[in-house]
Amino acid sequence: MLAGLTNTLGVSLPIRRNNTGGYDMIRDYAHLTDQNLKSLILTSPGERFDTEYGVGLKRYLFELMVPSVFQSFKSELMRQQQIYIPYIKIINVEFVTSDSNPNLSENYLGIKIAYYSTITRSNRDMEVIQLV
Repeated sequence: MLAGLTNTLGVSLPIRRNNTGGYDMIRDYAHLTDQNLKSLILTSPGERFDTEYGVGLKRYLFELMVPSVFQSFKSELMRQQQIYIPYIKIINVEFVTSDSNPNLSENYLGIKIAYYSTITRSNRDMEVIQLV
C-alpha cells in the first residue's frame, strides 16, 4: 500500500495539494457522502460515462424562482438519489431565497439538504450551493 493512503476513501474535491506533496483525501464516510451528493447535484446528465447520472443544477439556474421549479428540482434529486446514493434518505430540501429571508439579495439562491445516512447512522445537514 502507498504511504499516507491508509484509511482513505477517495480524493477530496476540488483536488488540492496538501503540505506533504500529496492530495487532500477524504477519510470519513460523512464527508464522502456529502461529496457524492454535491457531485450528483452539480453534474449534468450526459457529462459522465453514465448518461443518466446527474440532477443538472445548471438547467434550473435561469428559471424563475417559483415553487414549481423548486419541486421539479427536488423530484429529480430524489429520483437520482434513490438510484445513485441509495444509502441515504433525504429528509428535507430547503430553498433559501429573498422571499424566505428578506435580508438576502434579490437574486440569492441557497439549497440546504438534510439527510440520514445508513452507513454512519446519523443525520447530516449540508448547504449545497449559494448563488448570488
